[in-house]
Amino acid sequence: MKRKYILLTITLLIAMTSAVAAKQKISQKGIVKHPSKLKFAEQKMFFADAASHKVELIDGNVAYVVEDDKFPLVRISITSPIGGFILTDDSSMTGRMAMTMLRDGGTKDLAPADVDERLDFLATNINFSTNDTRSSAGLDSLAVNLDESLELLFDMLTEARFDAERLQINKNKTLESMRRRNDDTRTIEPRVWRELIRGENFYTNRMATETQVNAVKADAMADYVNQVFGSGQLLIAVSGAVDKASIVEKLNQQLARLPKMSVKRDIPTNTMPQQSGLYGVNKDDVTQTRVSIGHPGIKRENPDYYAVLVMNDILGGGGFTSRITKRVRSDEGLAYSAGSQFSGGRQLEGQFRAYFQSKNASVAQAAKIVLEEIARIQEKPVSDQELQTSQEAQLTFLADLYASPQAMANRFVADQLNDEAANYWRDYEKHIRAVSVADVQRVANKYLQQDQLRILLVGKLAEAEAGDGEHGSLEEVTGLTMQIIALKDPLTLEPLE
Repeated sequence: MKRKYILLTITLLIAMTSAVAAKQKISQKGIVKHPSKLKFAEQKMFFADAASHKVELIDGNVAYVVEDDKFPLVRISITSPIGGFILTDDSSMTGRMAMTMLRDGGTKDLAPADVDERLDFLATNINFSTNDTRSSAGLDSLAVNLDESLELLFDMLTEARFDAERLQINKNKTLESMRRRNDDTRTIEPRVWRELIRGENFYTNRMATETQVNAVKADAMADYVNQVFGSGQLLIAVSGAVDKASIVEKLNQQLARLPKMSVKRDIPTNTMPQQSGLYGVNKDDVTQTRVSIGHPGIKRENPDYYAVLVMNDILGGGGFTSRITKRVRSDEGLAYSAGSQFSGGRQLEGQFRAYFQSKNASVAQAAKIVLEEIARIQEKPVSDQELQTSQEAQLTFLADLYASPQAMANRFVADQLNDEAANYWRDYEKHIRAVSVADVQRVANKYLQQDQLRILLVGKLAEAEAGDGEHGSLEEVTGLTMQIIALKDPLTLEPLE
C-alpha cells in the first residue's frame, strides 16, 4: 500500500511539472529578447465634440454637460475669466483671502462651524480659488444631495458672512507662511526668476506685506467676489450622474442670484524684463545651488510653436532622452534634476528656462554644459532618431485629453477660455509630425537667444562662483560678472542688507 502511494505521488508530481513546463513554454512564445522589440497595437485617438455638450445659460453664461451614470456622483466647476489683475498693488492679498473666506467664513444663515458640519453630513466638498488671470468655484457631491449642495455653494457666493474670527485666524496663518518666504531656495528661485523674466513690478509678481494682510476687510472681499463671479462671463463644467435638461434648469435658477458681470477680461501685458546678465541670491546655509538660465519666450499663436516644442524636448524637456538631462545628470552626475522648458503663453509671452540644482562647487561645470548644449542644437542638426522620439513624446498626452467625464468637461471649458480653435486638438498631431530636422535647427537659432540669457543662481554664491578648480569659474564660463539681488524682509519686503 505504501508503495502504491509513493508511485501515485511521483505520477502527480510528474504531471504537475509537465503542466508547468508546458505553460511556461506557451507563455514564453510571445516574449521578445529586448524591450525595444515590443510592438503595440496602434492607438486610436478620440476627440470629443464640444458643441454637442455645450449649453447656453442665462446672461450669456455657458455650461458643458457630460452625463455619466457609472457612479452616483456629480462634479461642477465654475470658471471665471477674472482674477487678480483687477486688484491694485496694495490690495493683492484681497483676492486670495476672499476665496479662503468663502469656504471658511460661513454664510448669512450658517456660522462657519455649521457650514463645515453641513458639508460633512452631505459628503460634499466645496472649494474656491483665484490666481492672476482666472478664478473658480468647485463642487463634488453625491447625486442624491446635489440640490442642497448647489444651494449651499451659491449661498457662499451671494451671502458670505466673512466671519471676523475666522478671518483673523486665516490672516495669522498667512503671516506665518510669509515669515518662511526666505527659508527655502525652492521658493526663492522661482520667485526671483519670475521677476527677472517679467519685471519686479509686473502685476503677476506682486507680494503682500504684513500691513496689507492685516488691512484686508470684509467689504473689499465681497466686492472682489461680486466682480469675479458676475453672471454673464462664467464657464461651467458639469459631469456625472445628471440629466442635462434638469441640471441646466438648476444652474439657471442659481445663476439668477448672482450680480451681473461688471468687469471685463483686460489682462495687463506691460512686462518689464530685467536685462540679460548673471544674477545671484546668496543663501549661505545651503550645500547646493539652484540655477535657471533663460529668457522670455513666445506666444501660443506663433506659427513656430510646434517646432519649438519639439526642439525643447530634444534639448532638455524630454527627460532622460534629452541632451541637458543626459549630460548634466546621467553622464556627469552633477545634478539630480536638470532639463529645460520652453512655454508658449496666451495673453503673455511664455519663457525659455534651462535649470539644474548642483553642489556649489560644480555649478560652473554644469552651467558650461547647458550653454554648450544650447549652442550645439543651434550649430548641428539633430538626428532623425531624436526627432522621432521627441515627436512621439509630444503626442502621448492626447490619449488622456478626455480620460474621464470630468476631464472632458474641464477640457471644453479650458478650450473656450483660451479661445482654442475647434480643430486645435484634432490637428495637433499633424502639426507635430510636420516638424523636420531643419525646422528644429531653424527655431533653435531663432528663439534660443544666447545674448539675451538671464542666468540666476540661488545658493552659496562664493563657492558656486569659484567652481571646482578644474572646469573654470562661473565668470570664465559665462563671461559675465555677478549682480547680487538682495533678499527682502519677508513681512515688509524691504531689501535685507
